[in-house]
Amino acid sequence: MKKARFITHPELVGNPVEHPWKNMKYNSYERDLEPRSGLLNLLCEFAPEPGRAVEKITLRATALGIFDIFVNGARVGHEIDGMPTADEYKPGWTDYRKRVFEYEYDVTALCRENNRVVAEVSPGWWTGRISFGFYGFKPMAFAGEIEIEYADGESEIIASGEDWKASICGPVMFADIWDGEYYDATVPEPSIAPEAHEWVNAQFFTDYTCEIVPLVGPAIRPRHELLLRPISAVCHNGTVHDGSEYGEINVISKNVGDWCEQTRLEFGESLILDMGQNMVGRPILMFRAPRGTKITVYFAEMLNDSGDPERGNDGPKGSMYIKNYRSATARLVYVASGNGIETYFPTHSFFGFRYLEIRADNDIDVLSIAGEVICSEFTETGDFYCDNPEVNRLYSNIVWGMRGNYFSAPTDCPQRDERLGWTGDTQIFAGAASYLADIRPFMHKWLGDARDSQQGFDGAYCDVIPRVFTGNNGNAAWGDACLIVPNKLYEMYGDTAILEEHFDSMEYYMQFLEQYGLEGPNTAYGDWLNYDVTDKRYIAVSYYAYDAALMKKFCDILGKHERAAYYAELRERIVSHWRCRYIEDGDLTIKTQTGYLLALAFDLVPEEDRASYIKKLEQKIIDNDYTLSTGFVGTGILNQTLEKLGLHSLCYSLLLQTRDPSWLYSVRQGATTVWERWNSYTLERGFGDVGMNSFNHYAYGAVAEWFYSGMCGIKPDTEVPGWEHFFLAPTPDMRRDDEIPAGQKRITTARASYDSVAGHIESAWVSVGDKFEYSFQIPEETAATVSLVSEKDVLKINGIEFALEEINGRRIGGRILFPLSEGAYTVVIG
Repeated sequence: MKKARFITHPELVGNPVEHPWKNMKYNSYERDLEPRSGLLNLLCEFAPEPGRAVEKITLRATALGIFDIFVNGARVGHEIDGMPTADEYKPGWTDYRKRVFEYEYDVTALCRENNRVVAEVSPGWWTGRISFGFYGFKPMAFAGEIEIEYADGESEIIASGEDWKASICGPVMFADIWDGEYYDATVPEPSIAPEAHEWVNAQFFTDYTCEIVPLVGPAIRPRHELLLRPISAVCHNGTVHDGSEYGEINVISKNVGDWCEQTRLEFGESLILDMGQNMVGRPILMFRAPRGTKITVYFAEMLNDSGDPERGNDGPKGSMYIKNYRSATARLVYVASGNGIETYFPTHSFFGFRYLEIRADNDIDVLSIAGEVICSEFTETGDFYCDNPEVNRLYSNIVWGMRGNYFSAPTDCPQRDERLGWTGDTQIFAGAASYLADIRPFMHKWLGDARDSQQGFDGAYCDVIPRVFTGNNGNAAWGDACLIVPNKLYEMYGDTAILEEHFDSMEYYMQFLEQYGLEGPNTAYGDWLNYDVTDKRYIAVSYYAYDAALMKKFCDILGKHERAAYYAELRERIVSHWRCRYIEDGDLTIKTQTGYLLALAFDLVPEEDRASYIKKLEQKIIDNDYTLSTGFVGTGILNQTLEKLGLHSLCYSLLLQTRDPSWLYSVRQGATTVWERWNSYTLERGFGDVGMNSFNHYAYGAVAEWFYSGMCGIKPDTEVPGWEHFFLAPTPDMRRDDEIPAGQKRITTARASYDSVAGHIESAWVSVGDKFEYSFQIPEETAATVSLVSEKDVLKINGIEFALEEINGRRIGGRILFPLSEGAYTVVIG
């Protein structure tokens, strides 16, 4: 911005924002969402100079808090077929100590001779409960300017200042990201009827340190192509006794299919709608109700299954299970205007939910309910299919988890009183994410937040980014994310710009680690949520060695040869320390699955012992009855590491395992997104620990990276990043009968496509008898090295038989390798 300064209402200055229920531990129907006086509204009236032709009018705006802005009563942005399409939850989430984003709009078409701009600001990430008071619960504020460009080439700027008007008012009586929104439609909109409210001169707000900068990365926007409609609607009233403590809801009616939500909902009744998919965003509600009717909407990811608190139920069977939202009220209240058909969607709060429940204090007509998916804007680039429906469901769950948690920052969960950018989750999932979508803009923004998080903390990255805590700094596998993510961006996109931009920050982090000698980062989390405990310090030293290796790699890429030599020598010292501390008599002292995985993935073991370590890892998994025992750290690299070690059969046996813990276990329990815990809910025992039991937690979806790179074999050439050359190395399910765990069947076909930065890539395979047929699509002006499992040196390409030497091929162990240029190919072996 050129001239704008932050302004607020004088009554807010010096009065910290207060939040109710600060000490409330769990969500409850007993808690009401109460109205307050309204949101902060700022008003400016302006007119271009009479007689001068206007070429363009530009509006620039930002806020400390979430803002919406209106020009002459029209919400900036526009609607198509009644669907909101504007940027949402502006200006997004940043570290408010350092920067806040400005948004710019051409509002020429909305302006006339005399104009009114009204900005509406809620606490948002700045001073809402999600901020944890990190910025002191300071008042909301707004900065904006209107630039009028005249046809004669001159321009004028009308910037936010103390000549603007301020009011605490409007129909949005309360809003908070965690708790929800209270909207009273009987109260006039300030942008339409400002005369209905009291206004005073705005006051400059100066108690901030951030810089206003242009938007970096994607905006938050609706995904209209993913709009969800209810698949079932259950109307109930009261409970019936069924022998359980809470009983069972008394079902009045149940409808399924299109428009199942349409009903006359009478006072005292409740309507539970199933969207069929755990999602993140907001409902779009259409009602007809008498004026003053209070309509309340509740959200849940699951329904109570029995009415039995011993199974973790918090209410009657069939009712909404809301306790796992913890203290987040996650509620909407809408007070009807009574003016015919009313449409409402919140603009200052969003929700993670599969189910929503509607109650009203008067009879109402429910006309339409839709679930609008909202996330940071990104282009999805991957697709996957195999002939196992449960694996396909898992893949869908992973994709939906990413859609729900890439929301201005990569959050751990989207529903409870957390929704934070935990860095461990971020780095674990980054590989999968880079196949599923083009994450470059999103991660460039987030890495800027990471750099901001170091301010005042001696180079330590915060374990949640953007930062909201003074503690939680530089922990193993969490702080290291800010080296691992840039590496993934380089490998998948050839992105050297991020290495250059982020290099000093990474060096600053390495300087922070130096204070611990060779012991590596802090050890708060270890192998989070593991079934078999791995020593936390072991994890820290392992990651420190990996950090040093990555820094050497980055220095080589950027031509920083002296620093490359320094990090090479540092890694040697760390590895020597690691071996002295954790190897005895030729074996690890940390004998867990994660222990062996880290040793092998990070190349920490002596080369002469590597084969024995691989065998011991394999045996650990077999002895555990083909189930994993890893937590976040181990699971994030599990199948990807096994594939690199040649343990392909184990990859399939783990993937297709359906007992706890496994990826398909939650699928069999009804999951539609990836869960925080392997057993967040079980048909056998009910709900897991309510204190930490998210049903939308994407980290374990890291296995999707192996779907692409292992099962279907689409791999970047890390020596030639950018996909001008890459590898096609699919590995079908070739398990022998005696290798297949009981109850499993082989996958017999799989296919994946990936829209790389160099073009569209496809890889597919199908087993037909004793033959394997592969299909590949290689983009123009690229080349691939194909690597296939084969005992023979003869193959067919597009129906023509070739000896391996005829196509410049070679053999490495049990695989044949040969080059292919751009085009479509069918390859048959067997």
